[in-house]
Amino acid sequence: MRRSLFRFVDRFELCITYLFCFSLNLIFDYVKSLSVDSYILKAFLENFMNYQTLINFLFTFIVVVFHYQMLHRKKTEIYCRILVGDTILNITIRYTLECLMILGFVYLLSIAINIYLNFNLISNLYLVCIFVIYILISAVRVGKYETF
Repeated sequence: MRRSLFRFVDRFELCITYLFCFSLNLIFDYVKSLSVDSYILKAFLENFMNYQTLINFLFTFIVVVFHYQMLHRKKTEIYCRILVGDTILNITIRYTLECLMILGFVYLLSIAINIYLNFNLISNLYLVCIFVIYILISAVRVGKYETF
């Protein structure tokens, strides 16, 4: 994408952060299906399972903060693009579409892995909803970088 705000490294970092969050859900699903005979290991894994929701929200928050920082680093580039004739509307649309495409690619990869391993497909759906909402909110933030 020639007119994208993202470089290859930015896309790769965003994919890795999304994959990390989705793989954490995959690991929790795997632990739920695991049959462990050792009492010590079972007690250790139960401690993590009790706080599964909190751990997922924590790592989701970390991904959202990373996403915010990545957008904030592009502040000067957005301003320069406006100076050379690009419009805020076009920049915002390209940013939103590219973020949604990256998220969709990672989510489809996660669905494929969940189907292959016969795990629950619904477990990652709430993450997608959270990330889509944040992408739409951050798209509004792109317009605020019009003035430097």
